[in-house]
This record gives sequence, structure tokens and C-alpha cells, in this order.
Amino acid sequence: MKNKTPRRSRREFLKKVAGATGMAVAGAAVPALAKQRPTSPMSLTYLDRRTYVRNMEVIAHFGPGTRRGGKMQMMSIGDRRYMFQAGDVIDVSDARKPHMYNAKGFEGGQVQLAYNKNLKKWILMTGAEAAKPVRTAEHPAPKYDDPTWVNVQKDYKGLRGVRFYDATDPSKIVKLSEFSTGATGSGTHRNYYDGGKYAFLDTAPDDTFIHQPYYTRVLVNGNMIVDCSDPLNVKQVSHWWIPGSRKGEEAEYEKWAISRLVPPNVAPLHTPVAGLHGPVYVPKKIEDGGTRGYGGFSSNGMRILDVSDPAHQREVGKFEPPPQYAGMGFGFHTIYCGVLDRGFVLANGETANPDCDMIYLPIWVVDVRDERNPVPVSQLPRPVPPPEAPYSDFCFKRGRFGPHNPPHLKAPGKPRQDFIAYSYFVGGLRCYDIGNLYRPEEVAYFIPPQGGDLARFDSWNRTVDNVFIEWDRNLIYCAADTGLYILSCPNLGTPILDPMPIAQWSLEKLNEGA
Repeated sequence: MKNKTPRRSRREFLKKVAGATGMAVAGAAVPALAKQRPTSPMSLTYLDRRTYVRNMEVIAHFGPGTRRGGKMQMMSIGDRRYMFQAGDVIDVSDARKPHMYNAKGFEGGQVQLAYNKNLKKWILMTGAEAAKPVRTAEHPAPKYDDPTWVNVQKDYKGLRGVRFYDATDPSKIVKLSEFSTGATGSGTHRNYYDGGKYAFLDTAPDDTFIHQPYYTRVLVNGNMIVDCSDPLNVKQVSHWWIPGSRKGEEAEYEKWAISRLVPPNVAPLHTPVAGLHGPVYVPKKIEDGGTRGYGGFSSNGMRILDVSDPAHQREVGKFEPPPQYAGMGFGFHTIYCGVLDRGFVLANGETANPDCDMIYLPIWVVDVRDERNPVPVSQLPRPVPPPEAPYSDFCFKRGRFGPHNPPHLKAPGKPRQDFIAYSYFVGGLRCYDIGNLYRPEEVAYFIPPQGGDLARFDSWNRTVDNVFIEWDRNLIYCAADTGLYILSCPNLGTPILDPMPIAQWSLEKLNEGA
């Protein structure tokens, strides 16, 4: 059906945002705050261990008290459903009784899992990243205040790239191969694999990608496409990066707005992230006619890539918000493509510092019907604390506050066009009615107890990291630092708790033949 939603100009919406926030649309300077962890007199002096729930129900809690914030992927065999996360396989077939099925069955983070119909196997791909400088209380911005930081990535001896596994039998996962994206590069941070011929890797292949201002990142990542039709013999096809990322591209780098936001012009803890945070999502397989990829390139903006010829990627459009939204942290973290049928995507940033020691980075609703000129039309509402919470703003609850991840693009069932959920770190899990993309509304939330210990540096920053939705069973998985929670929400629909075969997946031809 033809979408008749009128387009709103980028200038019109950004002027409205700037007016509402009291910020200039262009030329704004980002203040350099003096303290590493500024806390107002209203900030808590303890961690909030209470649970807050609105319009949701907790069905199960797996691994109470354990950190289970990692990315999640699902496979099925008959009516059995298995969640892959943090090296473990969890049987979630009966949503009331999730249980460990295969502990530490695979190695690597940033899991990607899909059925390859040509191989007739479930293929698991996991990421391997080179070591980065570690933040400590003594060196909160290690790249700038620790003289040994430069050796951390340089001396890393492990795999920089991805691992491939045969996960057809989830009780006995078999490693097939390891693929290096480059011996002196960053390895991979976030990736995408759909079971087809290609995978999309978030990486810098070598140490020439140096124009990275962020305080714990060394290199600037781009999008590498690899041919993994034979997981035993993976081959690089192409690599695309933002011009200016690499040594020798200084003229292009100086054109970046963020090139002027580096020490000594700004405090190290307020430096922006450059390059792909990833992954680039390609909602339709290239071999099935897919031509577009959507990626969050941190403070370089959201980019739309033409991948129809995988050997020659090219940019076709971009959305770069006002400079104040790109001046700190990850301006764009993840691009949610589940509402592309309506001509829109959702694009969120990631707050990097705790205690609101940087600007709040919103979730943008972006009209991409004219892909050469993506236009922001609204933002999802900024969460506010429950009335009974001991703070009036999440800035006063210790830890990072802002969106992190939407549900993964690959999931059982068809994504709802009027509902979405986001992980919000200390703001918990937030659910939204997006039936009207110009006026999205929050409809529910779940805030689990805050994990960590204030005495342990950075242990309490990421209360809710990730979310996954089973669209066919109306179940929401909340990955937190106090365990994995399975929830329901009336706005999503009545939950189905019993085992059930998966009749349909979220993308065309995803897991076909499984």
C-alpha cells in the first residue's frame, strides 16, 4: 500500500528541536566540564536496588544476580527455541521456565545466527575485537591520560575478526573457522549475518585508520563485506569507510565537524566517537535483490549504503544531526529497520558517560523515502523516572542514561509496526507506541534492580543493555546486569508461554528451509 504520510523538511524539524532544547542548530560549542563524574547535590549516594514496572508483567527471571547484558540471537528446532547469548545457549521454549541448555558452548561476543539453506545448517558467527585501553579510576580517559595506552591494541595477540560455527545441534556447537579482518586492525565490534552469501563486519582492517578522537578507541571502523558462502574459506569482498578516517586523508578529516572537538579543545571524557559503530543492516539479502544497508556511523551520522555490487559499496544518503548531538559519545549507535515498509527507520545514539556528564542522545524517527535526503520527523519521548523513585530525573540515578539497543532485526514473527522497545541503561526497558511516527508515546517500562557496586569502577553503569522480541509469541527479553528477564506487555499482545514452532521470521526468506 502506498504510504501517503507527508514529508517534513529536515530544517523544520531541527529548528523545532533546537527551540525546545534551547540549543543552536549550528555552531554550538560543547562545554568542557572539569569533573570526571559530576554529581549534583540531588544525585544518589547509593545504587537503586528496587524494581519498577508499569504496564508490563515479569514472566520469568533467568540467572538472578548475574550479568546477562549481551546481544541475543535465536534459533529453533521444531517447537524448541534456543537463545544464544554470551557464549551460552538457553532453552526458552517454555517461557515460564528458561534453563541453561549448553553453558559456554561457543566463544566470542556480538553473536549472529541464521540458517543457511544451501549448507542446510545453522551458522553462528561471533565477533572478536582487539583489546582497547581499559578505563580505571586513575585513568578514566586512558587514551589521553595513560602513557601505556598505545600498546594495548598494538600488542594484542588474539583473533581480530570473526569465528564461524556449525550450530545445527545447539548441544554440540562445532567451530568451523576463524577469519581475521587484519593483523593490526581493530577486529570486529558489531556485525550482521543473515544466513546468505555475505556478512557485514564493523572493523578497521589495519592501523592506518587513525582519526579516532574517542578516549577508549584507537581506530575508526568501516563496513567490511565478506563472502562466507563457504564458512571454511571466508574471503573479503570490500571495505567502505568514511573519507577522512585514514592516515593520509587529513584534508577530508578536517572537514568533519568532530575534528575540532578533540583535546586540548575539549576535555578527553567529552570526545566524540568516529566511524561505524555498526553494524550495517541489510534487510534483504543481496542475492535475493537487496541493495541497501543502513548503518550508525557514530558521530559521523547515519549512512545509507548501496551494496547491490558488494565489491563496490557506495554511499547514497546520510543524516547528520545538529553538531551538539555529535559532540560527545556515539551520535548514532543502531539503525532499526523494522518499520522500513512505512518508509522510516529509527536511529539512536549511545550515551558514553555516567551521571549525564554529556548531552542526552535521543532516538530519532527518520523518513528515508527519499534516501538521498533522509529527514528527521520526531524523537521518541525522553524517559522520566517512576513517581515513587528517589530521584526526579535519571541524571540523578548513578550510571549511564540513554538508549542503547532496539530489538534485533532478526526474530520470530513479523515486527509490529505500532510497537517498539529500547534498552535504556539505568533508565531500564522502555516500550513505545509508534503507530503515529510523528507523535510516538511511551506506554510501558520495566526497571530491574541496579547491579554493580559503587566501589567498583564502571560496574554499575549499564543496568539494561539489550532487548529482544519474539513477535509471534509476544514476549520481550530484557538483558540486564541482574539477569535475563522475560516479560509481556498488553500493547504487544497476549503472551504465548508454551512451546510453539516458528511459522514465520521477521525478514523475507530469513531462515528459509530450517
